[in-house]
Amino acid sequence: MNILKYLIPLGILLFWVAGAARAQEIPSKPIDSTQRVSPPPIRPDTTQLNSADRLDTVRTQTAPAVERAIDISQPLATPQPTALPERSPSTERTESSARIGKVSGRLMAIQSGKNLPVEFASVGVFRTRDSSTVAGALTDERGYFQLEGLPPGNYYILIQSLGFEAKRLPSVAISVQKPEVELGNVVMNESVRQLQEVVVQGQKQLMDYSLDRKIVNVDQLPTALGGSAVDILQNVPSVTVDVDGTLSLRGSSNVIILIDGKPSGLTGLDRQAVLEQIPASNIERVELITNPSARFDADGAAGIINIVLKKERAQGFNGNVQMNVGTRDKYNASVNLNYRLKKVNLFGSYNFRHDRRFSFRNSERQNFFEDSTSYLVQRNDGFRVGNNHNARVGLDYSLTPRDNVTASILYRTDRDRNPSTEVINSLDRNRDLLGRLIRTSEEREPESGFDYTFGYRRKFPKQGRELNFDATLSTNKGTEFTDYSLSTTLPENLLTPNLRIGQQRSTNAEDNRVGVLQLDFVEPMKDKKRFEAGLKYTARLLGADYVFNDQLNGVFVRNEAISNNFVYDERTSAAYVNFGNEFKKISYQVGLRTEYTAITTDQLTTGQRNTRDYIYLFPSAFLNYNVSQAQKMQVNYTRRINRPWVRALNPFIDLTDPLNISFGNPNLNPELINSFELSHLWYGKTTSLTSSLFFRQTNNSITRYRTLRPDGVTEQTSLNLNRAQNYGVEIVLSQEILKWWKVNGNFTFFQANIQPGPGVPEALSRTNQSWTARLNSSLSPRKGTDMQVAVNYRSPFIVAQGTIQGFFNVDFGVKQEVLKGRGTVNFRISDIFNTLQFRSETFGSNFTAVSRNKRETRIAFIGFSYRLSKQVFRDRERKDREEREGSEDNDF
Repeated sequence: MNILKYLIPLGILLFWVAGAARAQEIPSKPIDSTQRVSPPPIRPDTTQLNSADRLDTVRTQTAPAVERAIDISQPLATPQPTALPERSPSTERTESSARIGKVSGRLMAIQSGKNLPVEFASVGVFRTRDSSTVAGALTDERGYFQLEGLPPGNYYILIQSLGFEAKRLPSVAISVQKPEVELGNVVMNESVRQLQEVVVQGQKQLMDYSLDRKIVNVDQLPTALGGSAVDILQNVPSVTVDVDGTLSLRGSSNVIILIDGKPSGLTGLDRQAVLEQIPASNIERVELITNPSARFDADGAAGIINIVLKKERAQGFNGNVQMNVGTRDKYNASVNLNYRLKKVNLFGSYNFRHDRRFSFRNSERQNFFEDSTSYLVQRNDGFRVGNNHNARVGLDYSLTPRDNVTASILYRTDRDRNPSTEVINSLDRNRDLLGRLIRTSEEREPESGFDYTFGYRRKFPKQGRELNFDATLSTNKGTEFTDYSLSTTLPENLLTPNLRIGQQRSTNAEDNRVGVLQLDFVEPMKDKKRFEAGLKYTARLLGADYVFNDQLNGVFVRNEAISNNFVYDERTSAAYVNFGNEFKKISYQVGLRTEYTAITTDQLTTGQRNTRDYIYLFPSAFLNYNVSQAQKMQVNYTRRINRPWVRALNPFIDLTDPLNISFGNPNLNPELINSFELSHLWYGKTTSLTSSLFFRQTNNSITRYRTLRPDGVTEQTSLNLNRAQNYGVEIVLSQEILKWWKVNGNFTFFQANIQPGPGVPEALSRTNQSWTARLNSSLSPRKGTDMQVAVNYRSPFIVAQGTIQGFFNVDFGVKQEVLKGRGTVNFRISDIFNTLQFRSETFGSNFTAVSRNKRETRIAFIGFSYRLSKQVFRDRERKDREEREGSEDNDF
């Protein structure tokens, strides 16, 4: 009930703003039901034309603009609007306050002898006298567009769409007497080879860049085909994935993963494991947002990674079937189907994945005591076998031309098996053997879960005004069954209470639920101002009932001392506002978000209960400057938070490794992060370059801390440091070397400073310089063939109590179109030289340790995919025609 006192007033305020704005709307003529309002411009993605940015003619490399208002090619003829005489500037100034104008039309193209709509094309309105931007929109699925709120004046319209020539409509006039201009059917011409360079249109680039985000188009990643979301993320600039699957961004592992812009149960429960369950074939693109605005959750110190799943937009029946087989008993398959008819879009998918990987870990610890020195040498060998199924069904339905609902259900089930054997040797100061422990275990973990999503979108008659409501519920249930066996030759004086000789058995029953409610409202204002507001409520209820049994006289008996039933309950209420404006070459946005969080941790076995609550403000500010059509700059600031995760708060003692135990700290404070970034974006004819300077300061930095007890057992928990700083430079380059050879690379250099603060050992004060680099080389040596080589490196970097050594890997992939473009054969090898491994050095006041972890990473996959879509034929015909024309022009 405490949360309602925050949500109810905010909800009333938000709906009052929406209602008041709607009541003040200028009445307009009813819109023809056959026409639909285009979605509002998307900012600040500079891959699309929008009302904030002028057309980037350097980047898009389009053919010269067509100097005619409307193509009157039959049978799509339509009358050309009559331009009014040029008016004086004083007249325009008098009428500029009345934004009554409207321009509408429909984009069409003749393909395979048929008149087809051009979807999601960029339509921009510019003033004739100074080419300044007035408005922008995208066409809908049927090719319709509509731009409203235009002041009287003389304009020209510029239209862009990938695979088509840019079209310029030079004479469009809005006046008080004639405020509406209906352009009718506007015919687009498919693009052809330019005179000065060969550019194959209609194919996405591997990387798209804008000031606030980087976009990776998955279809252009042969090195990830047949893989999972983790394989794709290894190709995202500034993101590194170590051998254990841990993600980090610019040196920080505090990253938020979103699915289609929303938090999902797939990422809210066990991020590293579930990302392996999302097949690459289901992913359309990955967006990396390093400094999110107040509209996004404040979680995630380093930023947000948004995984956008595929959704077919073409009419009729479409689909894709894919199968892949890998080395050492690995295979996966997926089916994606979609049927769109008028107001309804039905979609569904099924994915299966079987994966088997071996792993080993070597470690050595040197213990320093007052009167002796000893060594502990450990070797763990095992493998993991996983079988995963997930199925998803859903629909999009247009209730009216302005109201749309989306609903889907995802079911997933997973069966894992993980046997391992660990040999532990205890050595004296001369490295002579004192005794040996052999511990075997076999873990089996069946689990399943559901994701329910619902979304409602309302577009108001006023251009750009929009209301969105989203609700998600994710559930996950599973039980981990583990059998242990421990034998030893150690003398009795070296045995500790943690070493339980004989047979043991444990079960860990988990029941997790994550629910989210979110409401967002956008209100465009006059003079290009923009207001956004929203509410969000998140509830996480995570339970783990751990039961440990010892075998006594042939019977398994519950051990109450190390059994534990833990419940984690987190409730977060959030509200935000954003305000933006732009004039000439400058635009800005300021925002404020507040989040109230209440956390309860409850150990039901011992009756230990801990409650905490806190509220914080998270301001954000963005300033953009368009230097020219080819250059843009941005400076921004955000404040963010990183809340400690469940395992870091659970005080239960984990005895999985009896000589290296761990437990959580329920008194941890959240990290608070202040992040600054200065970015520059430049486009040339065949080059794009993004450079950024960044600074991030983390207060109450959370770190793991390890100590050695007198009996030779190490304890690991988490604690708060004073602060940590991370600052550096990032450079991302995309270069077209030849028409068939493109290179994408990124380099990040940063310095990390760790300051321990009072009550924390001064030895944790550390400084380190580190860097990461990635290079993707993409080649298209022949028709329908794409090849790629990816090289990744991360240099050594520090943690509070040690150093993580650098790692390096090289991947290769190739794909070949077959069956007239309907099929694709792909082949890839990850970690060709088998160099990807995780090595670390750790120290304490009375010990030093080194470890090396390695799991199977050199894997080869071969696969086949088949597309079920009429659009394939149109794409194939256009590509064949362009390649024939290019071949003729290059035949000297």
